[in-house]
Amino acid sequence: MKTKTYKHGKHKYKSYLKSAGNGYEVGFKVGTKPLFFGNFLHKKEATTWYTMMNNEVEKFSKKYWVTPKTPKAFFNKFISNHLYKTYYAWLDKQFTRYNRTFKSAFTQDERKYKKMKKNFTAKDKVYFRRSA
Repeated sequence: MKTKTYKHGKHKYKSYLKSAGNGYEVGFKVGTKPLFFGNFLHKKEATTWYTMMNNEVEKFSKKYWVTPKTPKAFFNKFISNHLYKTYYAWLDKQFTRYNRTFKSAFTQDERKYKKMKKNFTAKDKVYFRRSA
């Protein structure tokens, strides 16, 4: 488990990366209250997001500084919304990349299938059936 602690006035925030079941969880919390968390299947993606999230927290605190009189609930909601906005923007980029990769792989497989299909006969057709 990786953790990084931040102090904002008298409040302590913690970011973490830990394994969870067959995947990984990345989160940001204040005390025991989670402000953000995301689940990942692959360690590489979880580590990449964990690094980006910590950079975002530091950038956020420099850009949107507050005073000790600022309500804690407002600041927590503000940083939480910022992290989710950044997270989903990052995920959109990842999904676009995956879509491109799988579309290319499917096209290659389809070409190979069409070449193999020339040697098939009609009586050998087999379909998926819904039976146990």
